[in-house]
Amino acid sequence: MPRRPIDPAEITVGQPLRFNAYDARGKLLMRLGQVIGEAQLGKLLEHGLFYGSEEECRGPFLPPAPSPLALVLEAREHLQALLADPAPADFPGALAGITERVREACQRNPDVALASILLRPEGPYGTRHAVNAAIACQLTGTAMALEPAELAATVSAALTMNIGMFELHDQLVALEGPLSDDQHTAVRAHCRLGVARLRDHGISSAAWLNAVRDHHERADGSGYPGGKRGEEIGRPARLLALADVYCARVSGRDYRPPLQPTLALRWMFLNEGAALDERLARMFIKTLGIYPPGTGVRLRSGSIAVAVQRGPASHQPVVASLTTHDGLRVGSPIRRRGDVEAHHISEVVDLAALDIEVDMEALWGADARA
Repeated sequence: MPRRPIDPAEITVGQPLRFNAYDARGKLLMRLGQVIGEAQLGKLLEHGLFYGSEEECRGPFLPPAPSPLALVLEAREHLQALLADPAPADFPGALAGITERVREACQRNPDVALASILLRPEGPYGTRHAVNAAIACQLTGTAMALEPAELAATVSAALTMNIGMFELHDQLVALEGPLSDDQHTAVRAHCRLGVARLRDHGISSAAWLNAVRDHHERADGSGYPGGKRGEEIGRPARLLALADVYCARVSGRDYRPPLQPTLALRWMFLNEGAALDERLARMFIKTLGIYPPGTGVRLRSGSIAVAVQRGPASHQPVVASLTTHDGLRVGSPIRRRGDVEAHHISEVVDLAALDIEVDMEALWGADARA
């Protein structure tokens, strides 16, 4: 195998090594992931060799691009830091970088991006919810063939829709009883306050600002802050409202478990048909699928499985079994053929309630490597 000396630019004290390092005899000096200390630095520069392909040995080793899942998790982390900063140096530029991470994750593997909504519930709720809604908007807007400017404004609005109550949001998630009068006032004011904060941060896009202002408006006039109806509400705000409602319902609270995706999607019609845009809701559900990736299901065979890929028919996704028909855990997920009757879905299940942990990398490979 080709080899070359290690480039000093490839190693940093205090940081993990990004490859295995060997000496001239092929003996392992340091393993991938080990943190480099001062003592190791000199030894690696004097004796260390990088073994790789001919192409890799032509220049410094470049680590692989972040996976789609890593991009989603980075978007959450960067958004949390950005929104917590009272005076960010370049808010539009930083937000554009986060929007690009969401777009790239959805483009490279939309099923992994959607599954992250259901299978990676860690981290502060407010920014996690915002990134989840941005994913839903990005994918639905792409399916609708929205103009790039309108789509970017919608996704940006999803990421910043609750900037007007950023400090309060995570407190409300843990609140079991009714809101206090002050909390209720803050919630009702957060749309307009959010617009003011975005303007202070240098945002001037009317589509973006209007979507943030109107994402709690409802087609039947029951929403706030302006009680707008129907077409008075711009399309970005109507799409964002769908994503906001869905993503809130499939996320758990301290006092209640998450609603299963199939029920959350059904509620859009049964309980809010007059309030939400029905035509957009149909496209939203068609895009996500009746069983979005990450949904836990029981197959007719009795096996517990998880939806891993949206199929050509929204009611028949590709699934992977996590247990045998009699409930024994399998070592590696087993992909099932949807045209076999025993592998059809019989019901949706709560994987957390069944104490079944899902390893996303085992299901989606390198695209779900965190």
